[in-house]
Amino acid sequence: MPKTIQPLLATTDKTLMSQTIEPLGFTIGSILPHGLFILGGSSKIGKSWLALDLCHTVANGGQLWDYPATQGEALYLALEDTPKRIQERLAKIAPAYDLNAPGSIHFVYRAQKLGEGLAEQLAEFLKDNPKTQLIVIDTLQYIRNNGKFNGTYSDDYRDMDALREIIRGRKLTMLLITHNCKSDASDPINKVHGSAGLTGAVDGIFVLEKNKRIGDMARLTISNRDTESYQFDIRFDSNCRWEYIGETGKEENNHEHLCELINHMLDESPGWNGTATQLCAALTVLDPAFSTAPFALSKTLKAQQELLTQHSIICDFARNKTTRSIQLKRKSDQNATV
Repeated sequence: MPKTIQPLLATTDKTLMSQTIEPLGFTIGSILPHGLFILGGSSKIGKSWLALDLCHTVANGGQLWDYPATQGEALYLALEDTPKRIQERLAKIAPAYDLNAPGSIHFVYRAQKLGEGLAEQLAEFLKDNPKTQLIVIDTLQYIRNNGKFNGTYSDDYRDMDALREIIRGRKLTMLLITHNCKSDASDPINKVHGSAGLTGAVDGIFVLEKNKRIGDMARLTISNRDTESYQFDIRFDSNCRWEYIGETGKEENNHEHLCELINHMLDESPGWNGTATQLCAALTVLDPAFSTAPFALSKTLKAQQELLTQHSIICDFARNKTTRSIQLKRKSDQNATV
């Protein structure tokens, strides 16, 4: 008998635009939506600690840094660990969490592999625990069919598609922990071990990189398909949690914006002279959202002399018995009277 071919199910642009589609849901507001995600990093860098932090944030209904979590249950497949190791980790982070929170973290130390029963195991768990918001698989390699794939694009894409099918239609996040390859790629996403089929098939990628192997400072790069990207500077603290330090690039963007405002101000006058307080007021007139303390502004101008020069801005500081003043002019207007 000839094989029956199903017709393509097409939707027109007009029909699509008239449909009401449910908005994207989040497990951790803004940074971790529902869907399939990867957390990559070098071995023993602290990926599991970050994943455990995410699980506890969900169980507590708290927030990770400034990002609130949707409270629920979490399932942690700790396939590299033992109950003793997990207990020791829980004891270390206990001061930062309420272990009597409404939700719980469920730990599993053995599971079937993908294509050999894992989907059925997870479906049964989710049936018994319908409030599950987060599933962590630590590590991805443990649930792949060892010896039955070659790490090719098609193998990677097939496995990611199979994992996506497990959570399809469910309002939750699956986070796959994996390792980075030894690479000097400038883009952190390209350091995740695997082909483009692995990174291209998921909804987002988190990459954790330490500044120094034995240090406590690191950078977390987040590249999601449906949300903006982030880069956070973080530090491993005494409670074995990754502490937020700042958002990489935000300060640089603020400095660029400051230069743009000064250039705009110098469009109106060949030069400007006044106190830091007066400069803050003048910049706020140009941009009401501009907000910084006069002392901080003076400190920034002194530290960013090279950037100011790149924007053709000359910044000098003067002081008399009563006041300190700031003098601004364009590089091409060095003879301008201020």
